[in-house]
Amino acid sequence: MPKTTFEIKTYSITLAREHNATADGVNIKIPAHILCEGDAHYVVIYVLDDTSPVPANSHLPGTNHGNIFVPRWQYEWFIDLLRNEKPVFCTLNSDKPKWNELYSGKEPVGEIEI
Repeated sequence: MPKTTFEIKTYSITLAREHNATADGVNIKIPAHILCEGDAHYVVIYVLDDTSPVPANSHLPGTNHGNIFVPRWQYEWFIDLLRNEKPVFCTLNSDKPKWNELYSGKEPVGEIEI
């Protein structure tokens, strides 16, 4: 199962009234997207309008990028993770792109957030 895992070093957020695109053969509406970059890899998290279909995630073997498509209600989850955790990693899975994910590094139980 070809996987690419990398640490996210920076991220940027783009907000718009409505960007339109075609992904997985369907038209989608994107009010926001989050670009997460590592040293040589990146993933774009597309936050979809409530009326938009959710296309399949993607990652082609041998490439340095992937996509994650999420409904708008999950936007806060990704922003919270990126703003409050360190390190944050991404795994892109070309065999099962629905498993493309962001996750935090290990933390001790009971660590207090400041």
